[in-house]
Amino acid sequence: PIYGLYAGVVPLLVYGLMSSTRQVSIGPVAVSALLVLAGVSQIAEPGSSEYIKLVILAGLLIGVAQFTMGLFRLGFLVNLLSNPVIMGFTSAAAIIIGVSQLKYLFRIKVPRFEQLYETVYYVFSHLHETHWLSFAICTGAIIIMLVLKKWAPMVPGALLVTIIGIILSTLLQLEDRGLVIVGNIPAGFPSFQLPQFAWSKVQLLGPTILTVTIMSIVETISIGKALEIKNKQSSIRPNQELFALGASKMLGALFQAIPSSASFTRSAVNNDSGATTGLASIIAALATSLVLVFFTPLFYYLPEAILAAIVLVAIRGLFEIQGIARLWNIDRRDFYMAVITFLATIGLGIAEGVFTGVALSLLSVLFQSSRPHIAVLGQLPNSDHFRNVKRYPEAIQHEGMLIIRFDASLFFLTAAYFKDQIQKRVNNYSGKLEVLI
Repeated sequence: PIYGLYAGVVPLLVYGLMSSTRQVSIGPVAVSALLVLAGVSQIAEPGSSEYIKLVILAGLLIGVAQFTMGLFRLGFLVNLLSNPVIMGFTSAAAIIIGVSQLKYLFRIKVPRFEQLYETVYYVFSHLHETHWLSFAICTGAIIIMLVLKKWAPMVPGALLVTIIGIILSTLLQLEDRGLVIVGNIPAGFPSFQLPQFAWSKVQLLGPTILTVTIMSIVETISIGKALEIKNKQSSIRPNQELFALGASKMLGALFQAIPSSASFTRSAVNNDSGATTGLASIIAALATSLVLVFFTPLFYYLPEAILAAIVLVAIRGLFEIQGIARLWNIDRRDFYMAVITFLATIGLGIAEGVFTGVALSLLSVLFQSSRPHIAVLGQLPNSDHFRNVKRYPEAIQHEGMLIIRFDASLFFLTAAYFKDQIQKRVNNYSGKLEVLI
């Protein structure tokens, strides 16, 4: 927990000063944390000192990657990851995150498995080992947060159940009844430390760095665009965001922070609270600093079951199955892209799912670019204007004349398609063709 708190101090200060958005807020985020866990846990045991060193090093390198992209003005690359792909990935990530919390919900010791279904099977085949006090506290917290979200949305449900959990755990000494609590959290501001750099470790972290770099940018840009539309403000500047994200992660890593990303929930709270400048992020960082210095002992008795409940409620916002289903009636190609990304992420893993999504987006762009729209034109009656005869049936096609509009630049990717389509229309022309335009 302490490294998560560290991610809410220096990174938030830097981002508040450098960001081009007014409401987006960064910090420790479930999706990025899970991506890091999925990658780094293959190299070191989660929770070990080596694991923590690698996580912080990954944060530094992700920051370097994003800052470098900003230097080369590569913000446009985020457009290569389409919305259907993001929907498929985040929905799968929501399931993976949910499954990872089952061991806290039931308080069952779950071995690490390669495949998701193995974890699910193990948990449900060992339900007889459930610690019912942990289960009751977790489900109770979930119910409270869901009820508040529906009937009293202005009440911070996560904060309320955290306070209730600490009070109950302290007064009733629930730790003696088998309830797992957070325990000691070091107090004080994070100290300056250079992450330990080793090229062999960097190579092992490569897939994790690439995955989190991409998802962090996509999350930030998508949240920023959503809020700018809602508030009718000036547009987000992707390259400026790359600088802000990169600098916040690099400097954060020097103060032992885990990789931070833009948060849907944190940004929504920021927006609803009336934030209009980056000063809101700076004040939030100062408030977190006060917690680190004075109030960490208060979290000693916080049950892990409460943290699991907060995560399980939070992932509801990531689940986009209904949105994916709607794609079936809108664009079948987008539907298949979302489903394939979803299945790849569930079946192969987080990193593989992201790479599959990027590949699908690129293939989709190449396919559409290589097969641009072509229209046969006709002259509108009593007019000098020519329009697509399929959209304007009244347009007149003059005898012996074929007018074709090619809606793209002519270059190597479109040349063969252009030639084939022209030849096809010439061959299908009824009558004697005298003029081709």
